[in-house]
Amino acid sequence: MPEFSQVLLLVVAIAIGWSLGRWRRPDEDAHRDDSAAPAYYQGLNFLLHDQPDVAIDSFVSSLEVNRDTLETHLAVGNLLRRKGEVDRAIRIHQNLLARPNLGGDQLHQVHMELAQDYISAGLLDRAERMLKDLVLQSPAWRRTALRHLLAIYQDEKEWDNAIEVGKELVPKKNWLRSGAPVDDDTYRCLAHFYCEKAELAYAANDLHTARADLKLALHYDRQCVRATMMLGQIELECGHPQTAIKTLKRVFTQNRLYIGEVLEPMHQAYRKRDDEQEFTDYLKACYDEYPSSSVLLKLVELIDKLQSSELAEQFLAQQLKRRPTLRGLLQVINYQAPKVTDSGRENLTVLQAMLTELLQEKATYQCDHCGFSGHHLHWLCPTCKHWGRMAPIRGAEGD
Repeated sequence: MPEFSQVLLLVVAIAIGWSLGRWRRPDEDAHRDDSAAPAYYQGLNFLLHDQPDVAIDSFVSSLEVNRDTLETHLAVGNLLRRKGEVDRAIRIHQNLLARPNLGGDQLHQVHMELAQDYISAGLLDRAERMLKDLVLQSPAWRRTALRHLLAIYQDEKEWDNAIEVGKELVPKKNWLRSGAPVDDDTYRCLAHFYCEKAELAYAANDLHTARADLKLALHYDRQCVRATMMLGQIELECGHPQTAIKTLKRVFTQNRLYIGEVLEPMHQAYRKRDDEQEFTDYLKACYDEYPSSSVLLKLVELIDKLQSSELAEQFLAQQLKRRPTLRGLLQVINYQAPKVTDSGRENLTVLQAMLTELLQEKATYQCDHCGFSGHHLHWLCPTCKHWGRMAPIRGAEGD
């Protein structure tokens, strides 16, 4: 018998046995209701004949729905949904809603379970209607319903609706009291929703709207690196290199892990100002405070261009003694390869190819929430669905 069915049957059988035993008191034997007993024993028969799914249905049908047994019904439906048997979970929860003896709070709890069934089944319109009803009718389930609505709109890329729901999750403040505490994820979500809107406006060449959305993103999350990066890129494309530089420099103070992501647009902006030496000085200050392979290699590139390849190679070697990395080692090989004899060059070429392949296979970004890693920077983690948690990997094999 599958492990899932064993657990499920154990839960249901215990609940039914307790329910039957509760009413079998000696002084009430003459008046007890044994209507549930036949279905209960029929369920045991199905179980003994290795028909666990039929047994579960029989057990559930034999268990009276009341305040004492509601949690058992909900547990069965929840387990069925997790197993992937959404249709059966829906039937259980719809059956509960048809019972007249449940109170308002219990009905709202069943509504929430049924809404989750609909989400699992892909029936998002039904889930949305049910969740909206809960938002209006149930203070106890309001925030949970809002979070499920937020997830639906996020998956469907309905950013305006997602923003509206997200704002409902942010506590309102008044003169008499401060707002209720809220987790940072809500603000982070709102910031990225505005970034998504900004990307759509940017793609449509509506830079005015894109700027406005990005400023709103930073209103909700001042540490939103994504919004700052996009604002810097827009300023650069609009022919404002000094503003672009000022904007992109904020990334280092927001989250220095992302400094490597803005090096190229910053370099473009400094080139437009014909001031690569100032860029070099800025990167040296950044590197002294926060050693990074990306910054180091950009520095080596600039020293090579502005001074000489010999000085660039010396600087690279000095820094690798302090903090060795594979990317830095590969650049050393690139410098050395033209200088060695034919046989030595062949060996270096093999080593160069091996290091290149190794670096290509290594993930460069990782989510700090679930550990998902990959070669691309996903602002929304594909695995855990958290915003802004993926960042460049640090260390000898990373940045």
